[in-house]
Formats: sequence, structure tokens, C-alpha cells
Amino acid sequence: MLRLQDNPPMKLPSLATLDLAPGRWTAVYCKPRQEKALARDLCRREVPYFLPMIYRETSSGGRRRRNLYPMFKSYLFFAGADRERLEVQKTNRHVQLVEIDSASQPSFRREIGSLELALRTAPRVVNLYPQLVTGKRVQITGGPMKGAEGIILSANNLTKLWIGVTLMGAGATVEIHADLVEPLADEQRQNGLDEADATGQIELPIGAGRHVVARSHV
Repeated sequence: MLRLQDNPPMKLPSLATLDLAPGRWTAVYCKPRQEKALARDLCRREVPYFLPMIYRETSSGGRRRRNLYPMFKSYLFFAGADRERLEVQKTNRHVQLVEIDSASQPSFRREIGSLELALRTAPRVVNLYPQLVTGKRVQITGGPMKGAEGIILSANNLTKLWIGVTLMGAGATVEIHADLVEPLADEQRQNGLDEADATGQIELPIGAGRHVVARSHV
């Protein structure tokens, strides 16, 4: 695991603010666990990028560790035109590019600008879990209940899950930290985030808004 000080910058250091980035913003769907490596590559190549990361505390081997984790798993954003796009492709750290349509560019810029400001000025109090939506079926990924599945009843820092037998109409509720749950693969496919799906549209959640964007192979 990276030490906290070894994480890449969340944005290109030479770029004062994200709204000054030239060209169009594009989302990159990265290969597994390649978001930070791609950010380093783009930083060296002077490609404007934004990798929003948040502080999280995890347990491993009985020790508590704090580090930065990508807010949107497997996603990074970059701005530019053909040169920047080619630099991203040359890294071989991506699965595909996700185009953000022209109509959504202004609001996208405003939202990532606000998000970057919050992460830069108050990084330890930002605690977002955009993938957790009431009614979504999830799996517990850590702790003594690892592997259990349930339905989200409410989503915040302590997520309340319903675990039971739907057919019988009975079950129980449990509260668990949001870090320890993630949507099931079937739920992700329903949202258009299955990497095997090469066509169509997805809704990519950014901040408080949702932008419908086309997905295409590269």
C-alpha cells in the first residue's frame, strides 16, 4: 500500500484551477487499480487531469491505516484534444474513454471545480459515497459479515441494510459503515457500468448532478 505522502496530486500541479483546463473533459475508465498510476503518467506528460480522492481509514492485520482512495472507482478525468487523448492511450492503463457530451461540459466543469476545492481545503471532512443508493442491492466486503448481501434502506456514513428472505417477507436490519459495502455486479451492469458492455449510454454520477454520456471503445 502506498504511503499517504506517495500519492499522486489530485490534479496537474501547473493547472491553478480545473476551469482553466483547455479543451473538453473526458472520463477514463481505467484498468483495475490503475487510477493513481495513470494520474502519475499524465502528470509527467503535462496532461490536465483530475483524480478526486478521499481520506479513508481501513483495518489490516489489526492495524488502522489512513490513505487516499479514488472517489469514483476506476475513473479519472482529463481535459484536452487529440494530443492529450493520445497521451492517455499510450499509457495502456485504460479500458475505454467515456465522452462527456458538449451540453454537459459547462456544468461538469463547475461541479468538478467545486469538488476539487472541497477536497483541497477540507480533505478530511469530505466523506462521499456516490454508489450507495436507497433500494440498491449490495454486498458487504469486509468485517465479520463479509459476503452477506442486503438492500440499502438508508445511505449515509452508517448504511442501514435489510438482510432477509424476500419470498418470506421477513428479515432484519443492520447498520454498517459505508466503506464496507459495494453494489453487486448485477446492479452495476444495470447502471451501465459493466466494462464488457461496449455500446449504449451510461449515467456517470459527478457531485450532486448526473450526466448522460456515451460510452465508446478506444
